[in-house]
Amino acid sequence: MIGAGKLGLNMVRVVSWLLALLAVLVIAGIVFVELRTRSGGRKAEARFAAYEPPRIGDFNTTKSLSILPLIDWHTSSPELRGEMGVSYLIETDEQRILFDVGQNTEQESPSPLEHNMDALGVKLDLIDTVFISHNHFDHVGGKRRQKGRTFSIGLEQVPLVDVRAFVPIPMTYPGLSPIHAAEPMLIGSGVASTGTIPRQLVFGWIDEQALVVHVAERGAVLIVGCGHQTIPKLLERYDQVFNEPLYGIVGGLHFPVPEGRLKVLGLNAQRLLASGEGIFAPITMDDVKADLAELQARELGLIGVGGHDSSDEVIAMFSEAFGDAYRHIRVGERITIGPPN
Repeated sequence: MIGAGKLGLNMVRVVSWLLALLAVLVIAGIVFVELRTRSGGRKAEARFAAYEPPRIGDFNTTKSLSILPLIDWHTSSPELRGEMGVSYLIETDEQRILFDVGQNTEQESPSPLEHNMDALGVKLDLIDTVFISHNHFDHVGGKRRQKGRTFSIGLEQVPLVDVRAFVPIPMTYPGLSPIHAAEPMLIGSGVASTGTIPRQLVFGWIDEQALVVHVAERGAVLIVGCGHQTIPKLLERYDQVFNEPLYGIVGGLHFPVPEGRLKVLGLNAQRLLASGEGIFAPITMDDVKADLAELQARELGLIGVGGHDSSDEVIAMFSEAFGDAYRHIRVGERITIGPPN
């Protein structure tokens, strides 16, 4: 009995030591990630501050702009599929641009994007340009595509004929030679890229570009994938590069407060890992209000906040603040901008 008691005591000590070691490893891991995030954040800030982007002068206009959400969190009807991802069909007078390709959460065929394209009558062979905002799984077709630095509309990579692709980092696609849009560049008549803006997240480093479309007699519309760049830096980059007045901003602006759409071990992953300045300095509602005020100061004629990375509470806040200028982003619900009446 005494031997059994000693054995039991020894087992308790071993378990205690193992738990203590595990706790130390967890704390060390958190500290390492936090230090990396803060260090990377300073590097991203320095790189942004030092970079002098080339100006894009007159890049013509389009008389009309249509933004048709193909993938996002909210849908306009139960027949369409939503997910935590983004894909828009952008149509101008001369171009049909596929902006991001969603996530395909369950890696199924047909993918939610393919399902919605079919339901909405969007033919792949009429698309002439693919624009990838950034290399995150909910924008390139899944984690496998993110890891492979490529993108996919469905489970398999379908042939894209006579298509140009503009990507934020060097990426590949069978049969294509994607153009790395690290710097601001023209994409078509009245269409350009902001070039990439760097950001260090807890998730890791990310470079993200946004699309700029110049609508005649209106001004330019910024179309954003996730908003990891942050509103202040997006607006600063826009002012550095473009001459046209900013008319609107549409897309994912990344305001996952108080709750986001992605949970990891019960944690609000979008808020803790993909926004803010670190694990212990996540984005707050005060940050959202500051960005809202900066956008209001621009007196925009159009704004829409995507639900894939912003909460319903924030969407309601923006809708109330902007009134008639606000447009909800719902799959299947087209946003159209044309000349003033």
